[in-house]
Amino acid sequence: MSLEIQCQRLRQIREELGYTQSSFAQKLGVGNTTTEYERGRTKLTGELVLRLLSDYNVNPLWLYGESDRKYLDPRAKEVSPSVVSVDNSGFENILMVNQKAAAGYAGNLNNEEFHEQLPAFSFPIPEYRNATFRCFQVEGFSMSPSILPEEWVITEALENINQIKDGMIYVIVDPESIRIKQVHNNPDMRCLTLVSLNPEYPQELVGYDQVMEIWKFHSRISKELIVDVTQHKLDSIYHDVKAMKEKILG
Repeated sequence: MSLEIQCQRLRQIREELGYTQSSFAQKLGVGNTTTEYERGRTKLTGELVLRLLSDYNVNPLWLYGESDRKYLDPRAKEVSPSVVSVDNSGFENILMVNQKAAAGYAGNLNNEEFHEQLPAFSFPIPEYRNATFRCFQVEGFSMSPSILPEEWVITEALENINQIKDGMIYVIVDPESIRIKQVHNNPDMRCLTLVSLNPEYPQELVGYDQVMEIWKFHSRISKELIVDVTQHKLDSIYHDVKAMKEKILG
């Protein structure tokens, strides 16, 4: 392997990240400067390569000139559900996770008996086919007024974190909880930002390593009809102004 390639690629990573030789050395814990590495006077150590991988997702094979893929994508972590339910026709059921079942859900992701005890249903329409769906009962007011307590959200499973679209609504399953939130991805920090629609609730961070399942919001089951009062008032004002205009113009 060429020592020159290692030097060039280490310098390239440093420059892309915007570090000086001294600041990058401090970040990597390799002394006061990366000058000796970049000039080829010192070979890259295993500890340095591991630090580049863990902190910046740099592909070790790329560093040594053995791959064209510079970065490894940590968002590709698999989060597909381990257990699914199938009806007599071979179609997947939609399992229902109520508030009580949610307490033990994360600890039983691979437990078929646990999933068999959950209520299940299906919709005989195309948009609920050819994917894995799950129905979660909402707890708390963090997503009100759009999604209210006791309502049910029907969600579609994601295969990996890389499929998240910033600003969309997801159910995030981690070892401690099941949360429905607006989600933003932070690949540099290797975490997700969870945002409540209710501004009284603070933002939360959850690391990639804590994410066990991700479910994309698809639809909801509700007994409530949410009316946009503001829009109703604007419509009323518009019609009043229009009537006055017509009266003035004769």
